[in-house]
Amino acid sequence: MSLRRILKLLGAFFMSQGVATLSQLIVPPIFLHRYPHGVEMYGEWVALTAAVSYLTTLHGGIQTYANNQMTLHYNRGEVTEAKTVQSNAMRIMMMMALLAAGIGVAFLFMPVGRWMGLRFISSRAAALTLFLFVLRLVASWVFGFVANSYQVIGKLHRAAVWQNVQRLVAMLALAGFLWVRASFPVLAVTQLATVVLFILLVVAELRLRARVLLPSLRYGRLRDISAVLKPGGYYMLMSLGGFLCWQGPVLVIEKILGPAAVAVFALTRVVFNMSRQILITMTYSISQETIDLVARRSWAQLRRIYDLSERVVLLLDASISVGVLLACPLILNVWLHNGGLYQPGVCMLMAAVSAVMGIREHKYMFQRQSNRHEEVAKVAFVVYLGMILAGALTIKVWGVEGYIACWLVAELLIATYVIRQNRKLFPAEFLPSIAPLPRAVALLVVGFGAAAWPVWHDGSWPLLRVGAVAAAGTLVLLAVSYFVFGARAVQAVFEDRLRRRFALRQS
Repeated sequence: MSLRRILKLLGAFFMSQGVATLSQLIVPPIFLHRYPHGVEMYGEWVALTAAVSYLTTLHGGIQTYANNQMTLHYNRGEVTEAKTVQSNAMRIMMMMALLAAGIGVAFLFMPVGRWMGLRFISSRAAALTLFLFVLRLVASWVFGFVANSYQVIGKLHRAAVWQNVQRLVAMLALAGFLWVRASFPVLAVTQLATVVLFILLVVAELRLRARVLLPSLRYGRLRDISAVLKPGGYYMLMSLGGFLCWQGPVLVIEKILGPAAVAVFALTRVVFNMSRQILITMTYSISQETIDLVARRSWAQLRRIYDLSERVVLLLDASISVGVLLACPLILNVWLHNGGLYQPGVCMLMAAVSAVMGIREHKYMFQRQSNRHEEVAKVAFVVYLGMILAGALTIKVWGVEGYIACWLVAELLIATYVIRQNRKLFPAEFLPSIAPLPRAVALLVVGFGAAAWPVWHDGSWPLLRVGAVAAAGTLVLLAVSYFVFGARAVQAVFEDRLRRRFALRQS
């Protein structure tokens, strides 16, 4: 286990979350305050984004499988096999790009504005925006394919750095054009242009530093693409489940309740997504180590990294979820200057969903990095499809809260299944313990129970008091979690490495 490589990746992912957080802090307020009918316009922008996001399922799974499988081959010294996987994946990507482009052209001739119930932009502008979104999506496939290949040679942090810089440039360009109230098609063009620019930059760097990673069609054959297409198809199914999870509710809420409800749902979700990025960063900082250990079949070390990373995630999960829940009125007032968006029931349920997802995402990373994702993909798709159907019914009775309640049930079901699948990764003598998970559930129940009364009253409190209560709740849960989950073991690892480095310098 390379602590130095973990820390490099951790730093790159923290930068990534910083960029994502900055984007969420800057873009929605500009939308809300620079455009007439800002809340509704933002809701329609989110709905248009959601409408095209389902196309990520066409290729995202192929890319994930290919990069993981290339890494497994490369770490076993099978360079030709790694290049063959890459070549076959590129053939599939080219076919998917043509299919996606055809769908994008079809959007130009569809009355998408009327179909989606858009009221603040014309149907023609909406169709052109969707077309440009599709082109950007295809370009992002290429960018992700070439950038993430750095994982193969153990330098995934470089891919993260390139992606961070691209997102930062795209966000600044978007913010600038939002400030001058540019049309939706112009906003979409800026996003497409930044992705194309960074494809060229990454390919140029690969030519200089890692020519072995440059994609080539010289390996493999067209008839052999099934070797990538079948297992990659399960990642595509997982991506489709992700669309149902993230974009499906936006479309359902837009159709049934309208853009104002979409804005409340989406902005509340953003608050908890931003906070959960800390957990995601911790989880994926060990992704490079995980796939390398799986490739070498180093089960003892894999079990150790599983155990230590679980302690960190569970240490932070309850404190972040409950702390942000208590701070919601403060965040919405300071961030958006609109305390009217605070709805206690929506925030309480969204916090619970975020807490379960924090644990589920950590467990799923081990399935993903080992390419043992097929069963999880099938179950997640069925569960999320059921969530959409049930949510479409409950939303009519209980509004946005009714939908989020269905989402919470879905995440609990998927998390339970992923935890069971995790145990199949390890030989019997290296099975990880499940003892921390019941403790995590108990702590979450107690934490949310204690937060219930403040959540329903702090909307009318002075913001200073809201911040003080949120900070106190976070610190108490952190202190309790430190002892409940034995975080001293993680601390000991870092202290031991520091002592060794200090001793080497002294000698």
